[in-house]
Amino acid sequence: MYRHNVWTLWGITTLVMLLILAACGGAPAANAPETDAPAAEETAPAEEEATAEEATTEEATPAEDEATTEDETATTATAEEGTAGAVVDASLSGELVLYTTRSEALINGVLEAFNEQYPNITVTSVNGSNSELGARILEEQANPQANVFINSDTLTMEDLYASGVFQPNESELILAVPEQYRADDGSWTALTLRGRVLMYNTDLLSEDEVPTSLTALADPEWSDRIGSADSTNGAMVATIVALNRLLDEETTAGWIQGLVDNNTLFSGSHTDIRQAVGTGEIELGLVNHYYYFLSLEEGAPVGIVWPDQGDDEIGLIVNSTNIGILQGTEGETLELAQAFVDFMLDTTGQTIYAQGNFEWPVKADIPLADGVPNPDDFTIADINLKTLVDDAPTAREQIQTVGMP
Repeated sequence: MYRHNVWTLWGITTLVMLLILAACGGAPAANAPETDAPAAEETAPAEEEATAEEATTEEATPAEDEATTEDETATTATAEEGTAGAVVDASLSGELVLYTTRSEALINGVLEAFNEQYPNITVTSVNGSNSELGARILEEQANPQANVFINSDTLTMEDLYASGVFQPNESELILAVPEQYRADDGSWTALTLRGRVLMYNTDLLSEDEVPTSLTALADPEWSDRIGSADSTNGAMVATIVALNRLLDEETTAGWIQGLVDNNTLFSGSHTDIRQAVGTGEIELGLVNHYYYFLSLEEGAPVGIVWPDQGDDEIGLIVNSTNIGILQGTEGETLELAQAFVDFMLDTTGQTIYAQGNFEWPVKADIPLADGVPNPDDFTIADINLKTLVDDAPTAREQIQTVGMP
């Protein structure tokens, strides 16, 4: 009897406890969206679309946390330079128009990554050459049709800057860029750097046969054997401006004359030159360093020499790709444009953009593409890229006098 009552009491107690646990078991589900949210997203896509604004706000928190972590890492890595990572506001929405001289494949990769951070910003890119888009921006100056410009020619960037097409910019990420690679007021800045190198066909030349200085290209022994971009190419004109500063105008004029006398294969496109080297049409070409890596990736028999690295030599001449926000970009659109510029200068944008074309990111401590050496391994020529445009008229006069194509 006593034992029966004990078990009865135990049964009643157990039943009560189970009822209490059942009642309590539902509470955490109501207060734990982290657990239930994925299932809701998988099973109710229509509802997610219907409440897109709410979903964006709620789901932005983890993305912002990840971005903050990444940015904090970047900030730590460059703390000595006083830079800060970009603050990502995934709720930003609207449209941007980007004018760019870079390849669609490269830009599309960047835009995809940008849209992962800013899913509600639509960027329309318009591609063209430096001269085409530069002229278009000037023509549209009274009624701008673009918000951001990315190009690959410092001289064009500075010409446009002098015409007042860019907005001053005090972004911490821009001001962290070394002064020689950006406008004083931050209205444009370099994104990546590229070295001027000698690419050669390894079936035709051994490394010890390749000259180690740009000046050697004017020697008669290289007649009918070399190629270079012509005078319509901004990188080539900038190289001549740099040589005027690093050597002197007389020596540089003689160098240009030597290229012409050597029957150099001139082309408006570095792509033509790298392909001519790869096929053996010429033995050697003066190109930006990434063209070597592009040819190598394609399986071409090519090698590279990083010129002028001796104690008494001028160092490696570099040029840059650049970005700036155009005048006429105002209000909310200006906020979107700034988010895009900051993205391009922060860790994710710099990594994708630089690695995508084997270039050197302007931001410190960004991982390089496989095989690309660190620019710190070289002696870089002592030139101020943002002031090269001041001496461009002299270079163009030399080109015209000599008759370089």
